[in-house]
Amino acid sequence: MTRLFAALVSAFALFCPALAHAASGYASPPGDFQRTDDELPRPDEPPPRSDDVPPRADDFEPEESALRLSTGPVLRATREHADGGFTAAIDIGARAAGARFAGSWVRTGSDRGLSQYDGQLWIDFGAEQRLHPILAAGAGLARLEYADALGAVHASTIGIGSLRGTLEYVLPIREANARAGLDIEGALPAIRGTDAPDVNGWVLVTARVGIGF
Repeated sequence: MTRLFAALVSAFALFCPALAHAASGYASPPGDFQRTDDELPRPDEPPPRSDDVPPRADDFEPEESALRLSTGPVLRATREHADGGFTAAIDIGARAAGARFAGSWVRTGSDRGLSQYDGQLWIDFGAEQRLHPILAAGAGLARLEYADALGAVHASTIGIGSLRGTLEYVLPIREANARAGLDIEGALPAIRGTDAPDVNGWVLVTARVGIGF
């Protein structure tokens, strides 16, 4: 009996160090796979910064700019004719409101020539979005060219009032406020001289591409 008890004590003494060693380091996974110290997270390491993560395609955010230049073709439509031309515009304002100064030239030098220059105040209903519905109103000057009974071409300058509706889309170009837009603008003669022709209003339809700075 004494010998059996001594054998049990000896076996327990031999088994305890192995058990303690396994408990301190946890059990080894199958295949003798062990994580090295380099793979373990260190508490003194800072977390990865958000700017180190490469941007995804769906993370695009439109850039804001206080000054934008745009240009494109324009179509002038009246009750009698429809003529094409060229337009250019400068928009000032970064968010929901601003101003535009624009010029349009349609068949200048002919008997249906138009040179229009106007300034408008606009409100953007899609600020900080990809799609921008815009409403604008303003005033300006229009130089109209017309032919008399003998066929000679004359020019007269009149004052106009204008109302514009615009739909702009921010193009997916990073680090640039690039937009494509469609304008529909109506112009009505407001001030005319005694020698100015008796004309009705007209509509300008413009397709534009612009970039911000």
